Amino acid sequence: MATYSDVAGTNEAVLVETDDFALVFNRDTQKFYIKWWDSAASTWQTRAQIDAANALQEVLPALTDDLKFYFGKTNRYALRYNSTNDTWVLSDEVNAADVLEIGRNGVIRVIGNLDDDLELLFGWDKDYALVFNSTGNVFEIRDKTNATTYTFARNQNRNFGVFSKHRYAAETSGVTNGASGSPATVCSISVTASDFQTLLPLNFNATPASLATGETVTYRITATLDDGTTTDLYNSGAVSTAVSGTIADCDFTGIADGRRIVKLELTAESSETSPSSTSTGAIAGIEYD
Repeated sequence: MATYSDVAGTNEAVLVETDDFALVFNRDTQKFYIKWWDSAASTWQTRAQIDAANALQEVLPALTDDLKFYFGKTNRYALRYNSTNDTWVLSDEVNAADVLEIGRNGVIRVIGNLDDDLELLFGWDKDYALVFNSTGNVFEIRDKTNATTYTFARNQNRNFGVFSKHRYAAETSGVTNGASGSPATVCSISVTASDFQTLLPLNFNATPASLATGETVTYRITATLDDGTTTDLYNSGAVSTAVSGTIADCDFTGIADGRRIVKLELTAESSETSPSSTSTGAIAGIEYD
């Protein structure tokens, strides 16, 4: 007996072939044909043509037994065909728990829970991740590059366009006040990621020490914007005693629409040209994405 590929026409492509069976695609008619070997007549017989859309159903047998595909780094998850229910099931093999069942027409039924951490990476260089943290029973979005985590707890409302976290510049003491016309930085805070985050001051305080007779200090909260320019949000004026303030004491009119604050500085400027006085101060803020 000759194999069918030995007698196939120039317009035929043999896709599957055994000793007594062949699946053939005819380029002219754009149809599939089943060929089988008729041992009594010692020739190949042709079955009626099959539309391409029905080819697999005609040729391949139906799935009648369970079929399982494992995946994950340690094969802890599996996609299983359940022949009894004619459904596909996603299962957690470690905990022997079915998680999702997918039936005809794409119907999805949740039938279990993932009890352990699950992390889905995304971004072109996989620098972000959506994580289920089983310890805290929360979802997290992680910036893996900057080691930053945003948490979503049960029943917690979130505006997905705005995430925030508290930023604090620890109190710094004994900073020599800047000479008149040249303010010195007492402390500062900057955004974690300068390409999309912004800062708002919450509160601040500053205390002068060792002032000369008649000497005063001017304290400012200076904002550096995302275009590199700076503007003063707060100016204490000339003082000789401690000052403190909150966001309500700040003036944001010097910031153009659409600009972001990427750095906040508490500065001290003496009325003297060669001061030996010092200042102690701190600043706290909120960082928004």
